[in-house]
Amino acid sequence: MRILLIVFLSFFAFSDDHDEMYQPGWAEYVYCNVKEGLSDSKATKMFEKRRAAYAEIAEGLDDEVGMVVLFPYYTNEEMRDGADLFFVTHAPTMKALGEHSMAMFAATQENPLPASPLECDNASTAFQRIGPSSGEVTDSFMVDYYPCKYKEGADPVAMRALQAEFAMEHYANGAQGGYRYIYPTAGSPRGDGPDFWFSGSSPTLATRGEGSDIFWDKSYGSEAERARWDHMTCDTNSTWYGERVHN
Repeated sequence: MRILLIVFLSFFAFSDDHDEMYQPGWAEYVYCNVKEGLSDSKATKMFEKRRAAYAEIAEGLDDEVGMVVLFPYYTNEEMRDGADLFFVTHAPTMKALGEHSMAMFAATQENPLPASPLECDNASTAFQRIGPSSGEVTDSFMVDYYPCKYKEGADPVAMRALQAEFAMEHYANGAQGGYRYIYPTAGSPRGDGPDFWFSGSSPTLATRGEGSDIFWDKSYGSEAERARWDHMTCDTNSTWYGERVHN
């Protein structure tokens, strides 16, 4: 199964109304492999050169679209689904995502990008519900992705409300990061895949580890933490290291 991931941290003000604590968003995922025959040093130089040129063009556009790149950290072959890395472009609406893609295509036709060391054959999109974060803005981060299914009789609205309540408890206990729900759309695998993905991000590997320690020491077992599992079941997570390509 292809992993639908997202790692763009959300930074929204806290609210007592759980429904208002979620912001909608859209994302495009592009999965890539390094071309055969390139040495690691050559591929890295080509990648960084093209990345810088891409970011310069993208940041000159007047929009609210950003991109990150993800590299495997704690994963296995199934979790990677054959990809060496992937890019995620985030936008507030599908219209904004489409306008950004058209603008980037036009700009790169006029000013071609440096040669790419990557082959990128697969792409997909997803709708997101972005929950509150503890507020840290970083150019690199860690993210964990869990494939999830609804339990019979699940109430998705209640599930998200419980998750928001638990997240606030977890942040109050000292955890750092953010989370979101990801709902696969165009280009996603057909068949019996996950109903949604849950992603939880942390500013660094250290804060990710600290958050895990805090969970087991303080946050685990609260009413909201336990009740959210009445609505969903999730499989083993994969962990990825991310870097921001452009804002």
